[in-house]
Amino acid sequence: MRKKITNGWFFSTPNHLLKFLTIFIKGDQVLLFPLVVLITISYAFSLRMGVLLTGAYMFVRFLGEMFYWIMQQFGDRKYRPNDFGFTNLDNHAIYILYQTFAIFVSLCGIMLLIYGLLYLR
Repeated sequence: MRKKITNGWFFSTPNHLLKFLTIFIKGDQVLLFPLVVLITISYAFSLRMGVLLTGAYMFVRFLGEMFYWIMQQFGDRKYRPNDFGFTNLDNHAIYILYQTFAIFVSLCGIMLLIYGLLYLR
């Protein structure tokens, strides 16, 4: 199995369902897909545990994404991610949009954690 994984496959774009699950490159699915499945299964046993795990996952995952996009700003800025139709913006502006979105989702993760800890029993 490991010999079949190449850089071309690892860094390629997954389908839209996997992107919704925060798997942004196919290499992410090696570890993150099983984790997302386990978090989903946890809801069957405890709503509180599911919410707490989801909040923790969102916070950690998008905190990492935020740092990734901050670091992209200090490189050569040649990489052009999906611009979601903002074709008039340069790469630097797109990086800032991605970074800001990651901050927003990290904050949502923290809010889920607080909600789960304070209000779910």
